[in-house]
Amino acid sequence: MSESLEAQARAFAEELTRTVRLLVPDVSPFRARALVTGDRERFAVRQEPDTGVPLLVETQPLLTLKVKYECALDGVERYLAVEESDFKVHPGDKAAGEPLFRYHYRRAAKGDLPSAHLHIHAHRDAAAFVMAGAGEGTRRGKRRARSGDVPHLYELHFPLGGHRFRPCLEDVLEMLVVELGVDSTLEGLESLRAGREEWRRKQLRSVVRDDSDEAADVLRGLGYEVRWRRRKPAPDRHPTRLRDF
Repeated sequence: MSESLEAQARAFAEELTRTVRLLVPDVSPFRARALVTGDRERFAVRQEPDTGVPLLVETQPLLTLKVKYECALDGVERYLAVEESDFKVHPGDKAAGEPLFRYHYRRAAKGDLPSAHLHIHAHRDAAAFVMAGAGEGTRRGKRRARSGDVPHLYELHFPLGGHRFRPCLEDVLEMLVVELGVDSTLEGLESLRAGREEWRRKQLRSVVRDDSDEAADVLRGLGYEVRWRRRKPAPDRHPTRLRDF
């Protein structure tokens, strides 16, 4: 019997609080609150008070990160699933106005929007101002802080899923068709979607090989009988591909 959605949402909020406090010890905690809209049980997970996570450089506020999740039970009605998430990065010490950029995910994406995507709101001057205030605690930050050149937005490297969950060529091509009206055909679009499915199936196989114990646990939870049948030891986990930035 799985935990209730409320219990899982509260545990998720506590996990987020622990994670963020490793960087910002005195940040306000995340809480799970029931949402009353719609006909499904759902929970919002956000900070209380919802002022954002202050990110400092030499004790001075450079950025504020604002995080919000909406959660429900997954398709088998057992485990917590993220319905929507929004990570906004604002300049300065307040999470107000337009952010520099935001990562947005929606499980039930509308129309032709990608489920997970990155919005860049900042104009060049806003981005340059923040980048010029970079801290020197990392190699790249130090190089940026000590450079005499005007920083450019293209110098920022936005993570997009790492080794196993990165976008594929089909994603880029369909984005150009959808967002910019690049010429296409129904057959061409269908081939992109079939190619994306095949790519993700291959990545799924790779993820299973990275951590076959985890995959076996999930299958057992779904009712499958899974056991190691060979005489030699089961393969070791290979978490590096899952841990890499």
